[in-house]
Order: sequence, then structure tokens, then C-alpha cells
Amino acid sequence: MLKFHPLSPADKQYFPSSTQYLAYNYYYSFARLWGDVIDLTVAKSEIALYLRLKGENRFFLPITTNLPAAIAELEQFCETMGTTPVLEGVPTAEALQLKEMGYNLERVPNFDDYLYESESLIKLGGKKLQSKRNHISKFERYYTYTLFSMGREKIREECYEMASTTWLESQGEVTKEIEDELKALRNAFDNWDELNLLGMVICIDHHLSAFTVGEIIDNEMAIIHFEKGDTSFSGIYSVINQLFCSQYLADVRYINRQEDAGVAGLRKAKLSYRPVMMVEKYRATR
Repeated sequence: MLKFHPLSPADKQYFPSSTQYLAYNYYYSFARLWGDVIDLTVAKSEIALYLRLKGENRFFLPITTNLPAAIAELEQFCETMGTTPVLEGVPTAEALQLKEMGYNLERVPNFDDYLYESESLIKLGGKKLQSKRNHISKFERYYTYTLFSMGREKIREECYEMASTTWLESQGEVTKEIEDELKALRNAFDNWDELNLLGMVICIDHHLSAFTVGEIIDNEMAIIHFEKGDTSFSGIYSVINQLFCSQYLADVRYINRQEDAGVAGLRKAKLSYRPVMMVEKYRATR
């Protein structure tokens, strides 16, 4: 019988450490899951690590080298509760395997990841990214700025203060999603070293104006977990994105900037950087 418990640092050893296993899907990043606020619990057997979401029968794909055996064990567990598993965030290849096992697939495009070539985000070459270059040029003409690493706890605390005041005030209505994002940011800062995160801060005239937090999985992929800026400084997001990628992620092939969750403005912004690929996700049900 599977026994679920809250995710802890001791479970990190069971998570994949290569992009090849992740299939460029940021859902299976340990830093993302432990730092997030999605009520995740896990159970380990000889076959797999199981990732259970809120609700008795909702799961991410088991982390395993034997998917059929893992699904059989998960189905047996759910059967004791009189239900069948619902699998969320399933990558394409595994979704096709589940279809062969009798599962129904549903595409969930709002949660597709945006994947970019790091070289493209650094150089911003070509006509289609001209507007990004213009934003950066204008920013550099108007502002004098300084860059800092987020390695020091004091700087991270200042970043959290900025996120919970300046950035929060710019969001208008404070939704549950925004509150959850701030909680996740707090978790990330509180467990910085354990999660192996890296970050960069931009200060304009000694004013903390923007910061970004990311994670390098391997030479194939990095993930941007958080990016916050004071939009009273025109072009700030274009600048923090380009500088962080050039300073920290130049040796990584792809950068995953997560999904848009169906938010129109976020979708427009992510598409404007011309992703090289969308990492598709599926929901699988019996």
C-alpha cells in the first residue's frame, strides 16, 4: 500500500536530474515542486516515486523506468479508494504510452511550456525581435543600472519586499494565484541553497528595480521560476531577461519559461520572444 507524505529534501534523490527524462517539462523539477504551494505529497515504492496532487486521485506522472508497472501499482492504490487515477501534466511520449494502456487523453494547452533557444534570448537577433532590442537600447539610454547576484540572503529579502509591495501593487486585484506565487517565492528564498537556485538583481539609482530566479537542470535546459520588475522603468523586463540569460545561461541550450495558464497578456508576452517549441502537456484518464 502506497503511503504518501509531504515532499521533503530527502526525496530529492528520487527526482530526475537530466533534461532527457524531463522531456523539457518543468513540472518535474524538484525545485519547482518543493518550492511551490500545490499541496503535493509523494510516495516511494520499489517501482516508482508517485506525486499526488490535492484530491484523492490526481497525480503527476510517476517517476520511474517502468511506466506500465508504475501505472498498475497506482491503479491498484486508487482501486482501494473506489476510484481511478487522473494524471496531469503528462509529456507527449508518455501520453502515447498511456493511450496504449487504455487511457483517454486531453490536451491542456494553457499549461504548455514555452521553450526558447538561449542564444536567441541573448542575442535577440532578427527582425521579429527588433522591438526587444529597441526596448533595451532605450532603457540603456535613460537609466544607469547595477547588477547583483542573489547569493546573499539580505538581497533576497529585499527582492521579496519588492515583490510584495511594488510588484504586488501593480497587479491590481490580488487573486489566489498571485498570493500563491508570493508564497512560492518565499519558499524558494527560504530554501535557496537546498534548491540550488540562482538569481540576478537590477538596481537603478540604488533602487531595486527587477529580479529573476532560475535553475540550471543540465547543459540542455534551464528554467526561469520567477521574474519580477518595476514597470515604471520602461523596458525593465526585456533587460532583466536578456541580462540574466547572457550572464548565467549562455552555456545552456534551451530555456523553459513555463506556461501562460491561459492569461492573455502573459501569452502575448511569451509569444513575442518567439519560442522554438511548445512543450505539450496532457491529462490522462480512464
